[in-house]
Amino acid sequence: MMDVCAYAKRSRPFLLAVSLTLSVAVSSAAGAQGLSGCRLPEVKQEAKCRVVELPENPGNADGRRLTIAVAVLPATGGQALKDPIAVLMGGPGEDSIAAAAYAAERFERLRNDRDILLVDSRGTGQSGALACRLFNERDPAASLRDLFPVDTVRECARQASAGADLTQYTFAQIAHDLEQVRRALGYGPLNISAGSYGTRYAQVYMRAFPRSVRTAYLGSVLPIDIPSPLPFAKTTDNILKKVFNACAADPDCSEAFPNLSYEFRQVVKRLDLSGAQASVPGVGAPTVFLNRGRVAEWFRSRLYRPSSTAILPWLIHQAYIGNWNPIAEGILSDARNADSALNFGLFFSITCNEDVAFLREAAIVRETKNTFLGDYRIRQQQAACKDWPKASLPADYRIPVRTSIPTMFVSGDADGGTPLWYTDHVAKGFSQRVQIVSRGQGHTEWNDCVAKLYEQFVRSGTTNGLGASQCPPTPLPPFRTR
Repeated sequence: MMDVCAYAKRSRPFLLAVSLTLSVAVSSAAGAQGLSGCRLPEVKQEAKCRVVELPENPGNADGRRLTIAVAVLPATGGQALKDPIAVLMGGPGEDSIAAAAYAAERFERLRNDRDILLVDSRGTGQSGALACRLFNERDPAASLRDLFPVDTVRECARQASAGADLTQYTFAQIAHDLEQVRRALGYGPLNISAGSYGTRYAQVYMRAFPRSVRTAYLGSVLPIDIPSPLPFAKTTDNILKKVFNACAADPDCSEAFPNLSYEFRQVVKRLDLSGAQASVPGVGAPTVFLNRGRVAEWFRSRLYRPSSTAILPWLIHQAYIGNWNPIAEGILSDARNADSALNFGLFFSITCNEDVAFLREAAIVRETKNTFLGDYRIRQQQAACKDWPKASLPADYRIPVRTSIPTMFVSGDADGGTPLWYTDHVAKGFSQRVQIVSRGQGHTEWNDCVAKLYEQFVRSGTTNGLGASQCPPTPLPPFRTR
């Protein structure tokens, strides 16, 4: 969820797609009635591709047309059942076809008799990507000041609007597209597999087309009735406390950083008093300035997974002794990567209209007061969204989903982006559900135990027999100490 919520982590969960390009232009299949053979990067087996032409505005059939790119990884056994696994990506703003190799590996156990369906949502990948570059190579230090530079976002909206009606790029429209693709390909009900912001997409689709879903996997679920930036500050503080406690309980970490909590408080105090300076090669200035909000937001992005959290004690200590360079370099590196990982035009179209528009001042003050992150992330998104085109949502959009579709919820107890209470909040409306906590794991992570349970779930089409399932904890990676 940028979020991009954690675009800083490039390790290929559903939230984080790798930027790839189809080795065969998808448009070459545009005239075909069905699927044509194509090759996808890092996928050995031949795939099947086509595009489906749809109106940009479903209410105006004579208006602008979109071509939605579709790729299918055929069942390896040669005879596919009618219920493929449909991968719904997160971000929002990630494209699905780029993640083909990862999907093939993740669903290896089920590929003998099921296709994998990958649809680049409108505004992503090969479906009219609304790509915007927020990182300015001529002024890299701008990314050290702002997560979402307002002037750059405004220019993004101007450029994207030249070829797209940005009011039509919401999950309601994306869900409608998926349904049209399903029908065009002749599939029956889908086995949806979604993670992070993709779970919001999944919930919209499940409510609009309940008969079109056989099963749903929701990993690191995002509530539909809570504007996502709002809980970030308290979630960050809660996970940071766990990190400090884990370091104190770890012999190597506690020996290297015996006063971690104290050092952290001093780092925050320095940021509050005067900010910090760092020296980063290639930014056009001998020193760059760091403010508390930008540092806190980057720390927050590190908390999505134990693998990236493990460096935080070392980073805090480096800042405490006056070396802010690793933090500045990390912020700039992630800012560069974000542009290739997300289609920011779609990111803003969704988050501005489906989250930021529902923020209320009293709640912002209540949820951010006396926290490390404060209201920085929220104010950044509000400023970025101020002039973004406004979309209309269905009247029931933010009502929590109630459904009997068999659904498997998987959450990590070390996830700094989507806390465990998110799952409890969403799952109440799902009468046929199983909730699995992956201990020692973070945002949208996957393991062999979850893979086996998912295989059982999809093959049976029911959560029966999974209710008492538990997975062994995943060992936490060692903390960096030097």
